[in-house]
Amino acid sequence: MKNHLLIGILFVQVSVIAQSDKIKVYFNNSVNNSASPITNAINIDDFKDTIIAYINRAQTTLDVCNYNTNEIDIVNAVNAAQQRGVTVRYVGSYNNGTNNGEINNLTVPLIQRPDNEAMHNKFIISDVGSTSKASVLTGSANHTSGSLADDYNNIVIIQDQALAQAYTTEFEEMWGSTTTTPNPTNAKFGPNKTDNTTHNFIVDGVSIELYFSPSDNTNTNIINAINTATSDLSFAMLTFTNNDLGDAIIARKQAGVEVRGVIHNSSYFGSEYNSLLNAGVDVASTQTNFSQIMHHKYCVIDATNIASDPLVITGSHNWSNSANEDFDENTLIIHDPYIAGQYYEEFMARRPVSIDEELRSKFNIYPTVITDGKLNIKGDLSTIKQVAIYDINGKNIVNKLAANQVIFLSYLSKGQYFLELTTDSGEVSYPFIKK
Repeated sequence: MKNHLLIGILFVQVSVIAQSDKIKVYFNNSVNNSASPITNAINIDDFKDTIIAYINRAQTTLDVCNYNTNEIDIVNAVNAAQQRGVTVRYVGSYNNGTNNGEINNLTVPLIQRPDNEAMHNKFIISDVGSTSKASVLTGSANHTSGSLADDYNNIVIIQDQALAQAYTTEFEEMWGSTTTTPNPTNAKFGPNKTDNTTHNFIVDGVSIELYFSPSDNTNTNIINAINTATSDLSFAMLTFTNNDLGDAIIARKQAGVEVRGVIHNSSYFGSEYNSLLNAGVDVASTQTNFSQIMHHKYCVIDATNIASDPLVITGSHNWSNSANEDFDENTLIIHDPYIAGQYYEEFMARRPVSIDEELRSKFNIYPTVITDGKLNIKGDLSTIKQVAIYDINGKNIVNKLAANQVIFLSYLSKGQYFLELTTDSGEVSYPFIKK
């Protein structure tokens, strides 16, 4: 049996784990819904309507903390929330080069970071005083038409009052007060902030970590998460320039973890791109072969090994020294196999196709969860020399010299297996679950 772990397809049965309905993830470009057998990532072509709908649902309070404010429809929705009686506050950025063309059209109380450094957050807090409605919307998307509709981005909506309260504590540190009026004298941004928020939460049974930069040693916590990878690690970054994070990724590669990544700003001064390539990491640049900006800042760990601790690192934090030491950022680490599976499906739609994946794409093996004892093989069967099935421990269960369109497996015990095809072009494996 080949090392299925190294080609990133080790999935185990998770029927005892429930998928939370309080954590929603969306991507604004195509996803690969065949990459995970347990969940399907959701693609929304334009985040603008989703964000406006979120704002429109606010009933009592709405705190917006956003780097780029250049989408007038979102600005109008924020203004309208205040007009219907919602208490609204807005923290913005004021650094050179920020796309803030519509910020002057806000009619709500506003404070901006004053020192030309980036207030780089992208989060909204709604109805923090309600135990049932309090929620947070965050992710990598700025409020510009390009970021919401074209550039590759993700947003996360989490319904949880404790998490919303932690975001509110961070918001009010930059706001300078707990009232509806900002206090510029007391407002703290960047290195002036303190580590004053809760970091660990359980949301509907899901463990979530929350860190704000630069006060919370965010890169250290990201490294701690990276170090948990036992089978696979995939990352998608706009900017990756921090040496410590690069070293942590290389160490996982050297430990036998399957590491893959995409970096957009691969030619930036200090980029880790070449160092990762030289260390044998499967990393690609999207700077030249993507028509839009690959703006994500996420890492998904052990998404294909549910027996481990599948998790996702996401938020506004690029893997850079500036994000860790100067900019205002927020980072979530979500420990959940379904969320990890969704980000993995986004990643598998972004990265260049490897030889193994090209071969795997020539066959359609379905269903991934067998309930009637039948496993179907669709493709050019004449190229298949042998069919084999292995259990989760690598024990060979079935060997066939010829492939049929349907393989009958009702005799198999419940559990996870691998179908391995030996073809004219090489060997390829597919996971499936027998129920």
